[in-house]
Amino acid sequence: MTADYVKHSPAPLPRQQLFVLLALMLVISLYRAWSLHVSGLNLYVDEAQYWTWAQALDWGYYSKPPVIAVLIAATTALFGNSELAVKSGALLLYPLTTLMLWLLALRLCNARVAFWTAVIFFTIPGVAFSSLIISTDVALFLCWTVALYAFWRALESNEWRWWLAMGAACGVGLLTKYTMGIFAVSAFAYCALTPRLHGHLLSPRPYAAALLAALIFAPNLYWNATHGWPTFHHTADISNLESGPSLHWDELREFLSGQAAILGPFLFIALIWRALNVKGWWQSEGERFLALFTLPFLLLISAQALLGRANANWAAMTYAAGTLWVVEWLLTVNRRWVLIASLMLHLAVASLAYHYHALVRARGVPMAGHANVTGCLRALLGKNPDERCPDFYKRVQGWDVLGAKVRSVLEAHPQALLLADERDTM
Repeated sequence: MTADYVKHSPAPLPRQQLFVLLALMLVISLYRAWSLHVSGLNLYVDEAQYWTWAQALDWGYYSKPPVIAVLIAATTALFGNSELAVKSGALLLYPLTTLMLWLLALRLCNARVAFWTAVIFFTIPGVAFSSLIISTDVALFLCWTVALYAFWRALESNEWRWWLAMGAACGVGLLTKYTMGIFAVSAFAYCALTPRLHGHLLSPRPYAAALLAALIFAPNLYWNATHGWPTFHHTADISNLESGPSLHWDELREFLSGQAAILGPFLFIALIWRALNVKGWWQSEGERFLALFTLPFLLLISAQALLGRANANWAAMTYAAGTLWVVEWLLTVNRRWVLIASLMLHLAVASLAYHYHALVRARGVPMAGHANVTGCLRALLGKNPDERCPDFYKRVQGWDVLGAKVRSVLEAHPQALLLADERDTM
């Protein structure tokens, strides 16, 4: 069971477990890098745009704060400008995020829960696929888990260093993605709903942490103010909240289906089942901590989906504390088989997705944009050779060919300016 809030001397780190965990993450990360390299896929349009930002670092950009550009600038400075180099930030940061979650699980629970939490988190579909994509969620996951760990340590010790570490992590998180602000909602709710922690609400320490976060975030606010607030306008536009007061149940259904895809169907069902048993988890301060850093994020983005629209990944931070919460509960009720089944399913799905093109080509099945999954399965099983498979990766193919042609034109006409009537092409 999760530990209640107490001041205690932590047990020594399980070094053998740490070694095994590091070895597993290294093997899986190398496999992911190799799969990305041999796939021959190009950058997605958002990744390409982030790369252009990395060529001129600033405190803000049209649709995102600056950390994503800084991360790409760092990895391409080290490894060059290949697709793998641009995306490598995800391969480097997810192991660090997993280690932070492992450390938090050790403080809250025990070594058994910590190991399973790390393995499950590192292999859930959302992380497995996001590891091949450079996005703002990659750095935000690290900032969120660092802030989560620092917050728990601050509650244990009330030391200035942990409060300020939390503030610094939140500040960098806000420079990564604005949804980092939901962390403050969960932190306040946990202190307000836990009687023994009410004193922290009157202490200067958490407010100093908030001030530090605001100071770190301030340059992006200044950049937006001097550029007409483009990032805030863009965020409002894509949320579709100005479309009217109607409820978008179809958007909510699609969003929740996406959550099951991110965490995996078995674990998502288990998480919702546990969340509904409020009386079961409210009595434990440790479980309440995990619940209040899971449910507010999920509920707020679900509300946004219902009122407008929300992409599935917008609620990704739900599954930092959420993964630890569901793993701890399943182990407590002796349902380890759910974790094993989920792990096997996630590894199989990720491997099939990584090598989808190679599998389809090996079976000699043609691909088409209008094909459906059911027909694809029949074709792969040899039951209907006339069927085709959908090309899920068509949006990240062919750009290298176009780029080579554009490069030859620019070399012949170095003074020419590139013009395009849509963002994707540019």
